[in-house]
Amino acid sequence: MSENLRHAVMSHADPVAPSLKRKRRTSFGQPVVTFYVANELRQTPQSSFLSYVWTTGLDSDCLACAQPFHPNGAAPIRTIGLEREATLPPSLIDITQQPISPWNLRIFNRHFSCIKAKRISYVPISHAWHESVAAAQDGRTESTDVSRLVFQTPVRTLLALVSKYPDAEIWHDYLSVPQWRTEVQGRLLLAIPEIYNYATTTLIHLDDVQGAHLSNHSKNSNYEKFIVDFSAVIRSRWFDRMWVALEYIQSNDIIILTKDYTISEANARDLCHRLDTAHSKWVKQRSNSDVTQDIWKQGTTLKRMNSWIDMEGWKNEHEMHKTLGWAIGILGHRQCRQSRDYLLALGKMVDFQPEQDPLVLVENRFQYFFSLATHALRRGDYTPLLFISPPGEQTDERAPWLRGYSTVSWKLWDLGRCHRKATHEQILRDGKVQPQLETVGIVEWFEHYDFEGAAESVIDYLASRILRAQGRDPKALCRAIDRIFPQDGRKGVNMEWRDPVSDDGTDSAQSYDLPKLQGYLEEYGELLDAQGGQEVAARRLGTARKMYTALKLGRRGKYAKETRLEMAAGEAGWFLREYGTAMEGISQISCKICGQRSVFRLNVWEEPTPNVAQVYRIPGLLYDDSVPEGVGILVEGKRIVGKMMYGTPACKCRRLEMVGLGPVKL
Repeated sequence: MSENLRHAVMSHADPVAPSLKRKRRTSFGQPVVTFYVANELRQTPQSSFLSYVWTTGLDSDCLACAQPFHPNGAAPIRTIGLEREATLPPSLIDITQQPISPWNLRIFNRHFSCIKAKRISYVPISHAWHESVAAAQDGRTESTDVSRLVFQTPVRTLLALVSKYPDAEIWHDYLSVPQWRTEVQGRLLLAIPEIYNYATTTLIHLDDVQGAHLSNHSKNSNYEKFIVDFSAVIRSRWFDRMWVALEYIQSNDIIILTKDYTISEANARDLCHRLDTAHSKWVKQRSNSDVTQDIWKQGTTLKRMNSWIDMEGWKNEHEMHKTLGWAIGILGHRQCRQSRDYLLALGKMVDFQPEQDPLVLVENRFQYFFSLATHALRRGDYTPLLFISPPGEQTDERAPWLRGYSTVSWKLWDLGRCHRKATHEQILRDGKVQPQLETVGIVEWFEHYDFEGAAESVIDYLASRILRAQGRDPKALCRAIDRIFPQDGRKGVNMEWRDPVSDDGTDSAQSYDLPKLQGYLEEYGELLDAQGGQEVAARRLGTARKMYTALKLGRRGKYAKETRLEMAAGEAGWFLREYGTAMEGISQISCKICGQRSVFRLNVWEEPTPNVAQVYRIPGLLYDDSVPEGVGILVEGKRIVGKMMYGTPACKCRRLEMVGLGPVKL
């Protein structure tokens, strides 16, 4: 117990401290736990504590309206306060290691409607469950150690809170939810967003983070302190759990309770901003890879910070579109004990309100995910059509366009937030998934490529394919290179403007020295099919090196320390590492209208069949990790087998087509 908390507890405890001491010496009966519920004093033996609080032991009528809670109606919102009017009963519990509190707990059961009508305030607690508590809850087993945690954790949290807010009540699911009454627990699970959103303040309990790690960092703080403090915060097991992410997003102002039960001076939003700013500062000074590796050495990963930033973005960046993909990107990094909970939380994130009872619908995993995806499509959200197919997941012919129903992972989604919705938002027509898309063309060939190796070798590989597809046109070369190696300033995450008018980037070639590139192309073209063995190969590499320089590919990005080639290699390596298979590659695509052949970079999870698979662009759509007019899908039959992130137009043909991808009814 911290000194502050000990002082707060003992200052309140002084009038009864002598009797507490005497009662501990003279109580030899079975330990009991005492609660005040409505006007009743209730007690339960410590040995059956969990059975009591997780079933009906704390039930009562509504304290506000005195009406009962109906079995099929709204579940009671049970808050917890301190009973200061009465002294402790003769029998004391030993699992709380007295004197943790000089007062017993008072239980308040109310209808949510009564809480709102009377403007009753409470503070919901967002915390990661202890593993032993979760095991006891799942196994319906009594345990003295678990009883101690279930009692002590809310009590100590409440004591920390009342030291600042004397009349505080908390909602803490260790005691506020009857965990062994499945029907009530399920209803409260669905009410989580409203429970947290109603409250003015939410408290998150980082029970493995010392207060010292949250203290202010001055501009002169050294790098080593930043790494230790930053890693200690995001390493918290709170960032592992899925439900707390939903709780955070639904909350208003958020304060932080630490391991030693002290409340941090900085609220969660300020702390997130402060850590993010410090991280950006050190990345600029030391490079992203160095900082990331130093965080890894502390036993954590930057993904946790990105998830936190995304949660803040979902809460506060109202210009961002709340897509199903982004919700999966946030929740999919976290753990939950049941896949049912993950699906329900996703539904709550995107305001999915099915006609059928969600607790019934979710029992059929495929049907729930199908309904959730069609809900997103109905709202003009294209993310379900851009999900990466999980390894081993079989296509369900009832919905060949649907992927991701078999997993609970962020790996479905890698494009981040949506900055702009598509120009044509209607995706469902005549009972089918049938969006209006812009035809790019037919895939003539596709080759996996990792963009690794010496720069001249990479450019030689690409130039040979670009020239064979598009001839010795320097503008075509520049546009192809920009599709393959997008400038980081044009990615949605880095764009500093929010102009609703799309910029298709077709004049990007004007930023290059076209006459110089024309000369290099002529020189390279003469060597492309020439005989001569090593001498010709060396000359080709020399010309490729000159093209590399003229195309400015050796320059660092505006927002990154890496070059554009290094960024592409890193992305290809990331897909290989995270998904266990190569996914990035180069494709020659023939326009169905003008016949022009062009080279594009694609991301595929199923090898496309040449002269069968087609690529379509989704006009207007922009995500973090895409460029304007660059997002598209690779379609074969009714299946989506890949996607395009940087595929800006290669020709002036912009014909729209209705692309049928399957039914929206099972």
